[in-house]
Amino acid sequence: MILTPLEAFVSIGMNAISRSFEYQADRFACELEVKVKHEDMKDMGDRLGHALITIHVKNLSTVWVDWLYSAYHHSHPTLTERLRELEAYKVHLNKKK
Repeated sequence: MILTPLEAFVSIGMNAISRSFEYQADRFACELEVKVKHEDMKDMGDRLGHALITIHVKNLSTVWVDWLYSAYHHSHPTLTERLRELEAYKVHLNKKK
């Protein structure tokens, strides 16, 4: 009985850590061209975005989820959150160039 509220807080914390790792992996995909300096790695951010969309379409996943519900129940960011972050990071990389 006492552990249930504690479990809720731990779950939210673990989901936040997992989401942070997902954002780091997405950022790494965008940086591959700069890090590897190979032509095949040129548009990995765009490729990742298209792959995420394809996965969501095949799995019939919902796109619009309340942010609070998602933070509590999902260990990965939603499609719209990830695409938004990919776009923001691509803009950031283009400004650096």
